[in-house]
Amino acid sequence: MNYFFALPVDRPVVYEVITSITKEKTVTETAHTLDARGLNCPLPILRTKKAIAALASGEILEVIATDPGSVKDLDSFCSQTGHEMVSSEEAADGFVFLIRKA
Repeated sequence: MNYFFALPVDRPVVYEVITSITKEKTVTETAHTLDARGLNCPLPILRTKKAIAALASGEILEVIATDPGSVKDLDSFCSQTGHEMVSSEEAADGFVFLIRKA
């Protein structure tokens, strides 16, 4: 869905845009970010659960984690809760996950 909004020139809008290409689709949406770097199991999954509870349905949560166990944990979390794992990839500073709230 694309929307066009006319905004006054004197009111700049600041927002974060995440663009990720998956096998099936391209995602470009405003995202909320959870920095779980340096946290070990079970803290990344517990903080993800708390952060996603505060989102509206359809919103995206970006999770950045360094714990290798978070790959399996967050995949299982999405499967059990019905949230969509939009992307999961390894980055230079850890792992980056995009999760869409159900």
